[in-house]
Amino acid sequence: MLEAEALSALIAIIYDSALDPEMWPRALEGIRNFVQGCAANLYWQDVSKENAGVFHCVGIAPAYLESYFQTYTKLNPLYPTSAFFPPGRVFGSTEVLPFKEFKQTRFYDEWMRPQGMCDSLAVNLEKTVTSVAALAVIRGNEDGLVDEDALRRLQILAPHVLRASSIGQVIADQMRGKAVLANTLDRLAAGVLLVDAAARIVFANAPAEALLAGGKLLRRGAVGLMAIDGAANRSLQLAIDAASRSEQFDATGSAILLSADQSERWLAHVLPLTSGIRLEAAAGCSAVAAIFVRKASFDIPRRWRLLRGSTN
Repeated sequence: MLEAEALSALIAIIYDSALDPEMWPRALEGIRNFVQGCAANLYWQDVSKENAGVFHCVGIAPAYLESYFQTYTKLNPLYPTSAFFPPGRVFGSTEVLPFKEFKQTRFYDEWMRPQGMCDSLAVNLEKTVTSVAALAVIRGNEDGLVDEDALRRLQILAPHVLRASSIGQVIADQMRGKAVLANTLDRLAAGVLLVDAAARIVFANAPAEALLAGGKLLRRGAVGLMAIDGAANRSLQLAIDAASRSEQFDATGSAILLSADQSERWLAHVLPLTSGIRLEAAAGCSAVAAIFVRKASFDIPRRWRLLRGSTN
C-alpha cells in the first residue's frame, strides 16, 4: 500500500514537471529511487555519436558529465544501437551488449567504474533519423545489475514520462522561464482545451477553436468534445474519464494520434488537473483535464533544451 501511494505521488510530480521544468530534478530523484539506481538523467544523443546533451540529471558529478560530453560520447558502446529501440520500450544495457563485453570497454573502465556504477536501463522518449531523446537510470554497485524488477518499475513510469515530456515541450515552445499554465493558455500556438468530467469544453484557446471549426480532427459533439477518428475518440474519452476519477490514464504510448496521415501527424496529450500546479490551473472552473493538440515535430535538441526552464 505504501509503495502504491509513493508511486501515485511520483507520477503526480512527473506531470507537474510538464508545467514547471524546475521540478524535473525532483522527478528524476523519485524515478531513480523507485527504479533503484544511483543516478538518472534526461538526455539526447546523436546516432553518429558526435554530439550529446543533458537536460536534467541527478546523481552524476558535474566533472563526470563534462568528461562524458568531451570524451566518452564517442566511446559509449551502447550507441548507436540504443537509438533504434522504439519510444516507450524499456531496455537494459545487456539487450545491446553482453555485460561481459561491456565491462571490458574503456567507457566502463574509465567512466562508470570510478563512479561506482555497474549497469543501466533506459527508455527512448522521442527519436528522429539522426538523434534520440531518452530517460536513463544508472545502477550503482550496491544496486546490482539490471533485473526484471527494475525493468518492470521503469516500464510503469515510462508512459507518464513520455506524456509529461511531450506536454512540457508544447508549453516550452511558447514560453521562456517558469511555466505557469493559468496565465498562458490563450497565448500558446498549440491548441489547448479544458474539459469537465462529461467532456464538455469549458475553455478553448484560439488555435483550438480553429481546429474545432475545421472539423478534421476534433468537434463539439452533442455530449462534449469528440475526436473525428473513431479509435482516437475512444482513447480520448477513456483519458477524460480517468481524469474525472482522479486516475492516471495509462494508455500505451505518450499521446493520442488524431491523424493517420503520416505527412501531417497530429497528437493530443491529456493532462489530468488533479493536484499541485495542475489543480491550481483548474481553479475557478469545472475542468478535470487539459488537452494539448499539436503537430508532431522532429527537432529534438532544440525543443528539449527549452524544457530546462531557461531562456539561455
